[in-house]
Amino acid sequence: MVRTIAQFITILGIYLIGTRLVTWLNLPVPGSIVGMALLFIGLLSGVCKLKWVEAAAQLHIKHITLLFIPFIVGVWHFAGIFRVEGIKLAIILVASSLVVLLVTAFIAEYLETRRKRSEKNGNHDF
Repeated sequence: MVRTIAQFITILGIYLIGTRLVTWLNLPVPGSIVGMALLFIGLLSGVCKLKWVEAAAQLHIKHITLLFIPFIVGVWHFAGIFRVEGIKLAIILVASSLVVLLVTAFIAEYLETRRKRSEKNGNHDF
């Protein structure tokens, strides 16, 4: 339990660093996205070890549907916009969702192929 809390604090710290960078550099990007990019770069470079954040990340993934509740409430709040621009918004939402799904699928397939190739060669670091 303490380990998971420490991992949440690590992820929170990276998020806060991303938020501060956005504020200091006046970037037109959300701080959470910059934090996620920093975490990704940290994991790729080895500065941040996967075991430092893995349990907390798995917990996030397990309960990801709860993270969509604010989005759904926001959609209901702006229902008037959907009455006026509904078709355009629906096309944009479907297209962007398909792009995200396809990119995620290709990345997952690439990483799985890479993992299998790594295991086949006797390298278990991946």
